[in-house]
Amino acid sequence: MNPDPTDTTIPVQITNPVSERQSSGWDISNAPKNYVWLILFQGGSSIFAFGAVWLITRSLGREGYGAIFAVIATSQIAQIFTNWTTVAVVRFGVDEFVETASIARTFWSRLVILVINLALLLAIVSLWFPPLADWLRLSPGVFWLVIAHIVITALWLHIQMGLQAAKMLREQGFLQMIERLIILGGVGALAAAQSLELRSAVIFYIAAPAAMIVAGVVLLRSVIFKRFSIDGGIIRKTLVYSLPLLPYWLVGYLSGNYVDAAFISKFLSTADLGVYAIATQINGIALQIPTLANTILFPLFITQRAESSSERSFFFFRFILPSVVLMWGLGCAFLGFAGYLLIPLIFGPSFSGATLPLWILLAGSVFWIPVAVGYAALANAISATYISLVAAAFSAVVNIGLDLYLIPRYGMAGSAWATFAAYLASVATFAVLLKRASKVPYSWSFLAFVPSVVGAIVISYFELPLLALAGCAAASLIIAIYRKRSLDELYLFVSGFWRTADGSN
Repeated sequence: MNPDPTDTTIPVQITNPVSERQSSGWDISNAPKNYVWLILFQGGSSIFAFGAVWLITRSLGREGYGAIFAVIATSQIAQIFTNWTTVAVVRFGVDEFVETASIARTFWSRLVILVINLALLLAIVSLWFPPLADWLRLSPGVFWLVIAHIVITALWLHIQMGLQAAKMLREQGFLQMIERLIILGGVGALAAAQSLELRSAVIFYIAAPAAMIVAGVVLLRSVIFKRFSIDGGIIRKTLVYSLPLLPYWLVGYLSGNYVDAAFISKFLSTADLGVYAIATQINGIALQIPTLANTILFPLFITQRAESSSERSFFFFRFILPSVVLMWGLGCAFLGFAGYLLIPLIFGPSFSGATLPLWILLAGSVFWIPVAVGYAALANAISATYISLVAAAFSAVVNIGLDLYLIPRYGMAGSAWATFAAYLASVATFAVLLKRASKVPYSWSFLAFVPSVVGAIVISYFELPLLALAGCAAASLIIAIYRKRSLDELYLFVSGFWRTADGSN
C-alpha cells in the first residue's frame, strides 16, 4: 500500500528498545496467539454476559430487562460527549510506546480532557437527562445510577485504551472477562436471595468496571507512572485528531442499537424493548469476535507506518478480508438458525419475538466486518478520522429515517432492517473514501455480502429459517467456487501466521 501523502508522521527509529512489543515484528508474530487468547477471553465474557441476561430475564421478565437496558442505553448515549477522544489514546499512545516504551504523556494528557468533558456533561445534566428519561421511560429514581455508570464506564474505557496503546491486549481481554464474571456473580447472588431488582442489578453493572479500573492501573503502572507528565502538545494533538470524532460519536449512536431502543420505547413498549434487547445483545456478542481483530490491527498499522513498512496491508485488503466476510456471513446464518431453536427454550416463549430481528441483525453485521476488520483501524492509523465521521453521518441518516418509517409498520423487524441498511451505508462510505485516501482495493468484499442478503430476505418474507439457511449456504458455495484463489490465499495466510507464531518460519 502506498503511504498516505498527507501524513506527516516521521518514522520512528527504535535505537535501544526496552520492550520487544515496540516493534511491528512483535505484533505480527504474536497476532495469532493474541487473537486466540482474545477470542477465549471474549468467549468467557460472552458466556458470563449471557448468563447475567438470562438470570435477569428469568427473574424480572421482558419489562424488567427492558428497564435495565434503558438505563444502560441512557448512559451510553450521554457518553457521546466524554468518549470522543478515546481513540487518540491508542493512536498517539502507540507512537509514544514505540519510541519510549511508555504511554505516560498520552495517558495523563487525555485523562485531563476526559475529566473536563465529564465535568461539563454533569454541569448541563438538567438539559439532557429529562428528555432522555422521558424518551426511554426511566423513573426519576435511577438518575444517580445513570450518572455513576457514565463516570465509571468512561474511566474504564480510558484504561482499556491505555492497555491497547501499551500492546497489552491479552490483559485487556482478561479484565473484560472478569468484569462480566463479577456482574454474573452479583446478579446470581441477588437472584438466589430473591432480591434482584432494577437498582441492585445496575449497581453491579457499575461496581464491576470500577474494580477493573483499579486492576488496569496496576497493570499499567510501569508505563503510565514512568516519566509522568501532562503534555500540552499531546493535548492539542489529541483535540485536533479527535475533533471529527466528536460528531462521529454523536451520529454513531444515532446509527446504532441505542437509538433503536429509543424508537422502540416510543413506538412499541418497554416489554418489546426487552425482547429486542435480547437480539441486540446476541448480535453484539457475535460482533466482538471481528472487533477483537481490529484491536490487534490498529496498533499494528500505526507501528508499521512509524517504521515505513505498511505494504503488507495491501495484500490483506485484497485477498484476506473478502474471504473473512464470506465465512462470517455463513456463520451468522447458522447462528440465526440456532436462535430460532434456542431463544424460546432458553429465555421462554415470550422472547420468541427476538428470533426474526436477530437473524436480520446478524445478516446486517456482515456489512460491518470490513469496517471492524481493517477499514476503521486503517482510517484512524493514517489520521483520516473524517472518514469515520462521514460514514457515521450517512449511517445515522439511514437508520433514523428507516426507524421512523419501518418500526410503526413492522415493529422490531423494521428496526432490525433499519440497522441492516445503516451498516451497508457505513461500509460503502468507508470503502470509497479509503480507496481515495490510501488506495485500498475494493476487491470482492461486496460480492461476499450477497449470501447474507439472500438469507435476510428469505427469512423476512417466508419466516422459514431452514430455507433461509439453505439459500445463504448455496450462495456462499457458488461464490467460494468462483473466488477459490482468495480462499487459498486465506489458508496460506493463516498457515504462515501460525508458523511464524510457533517460531518455525
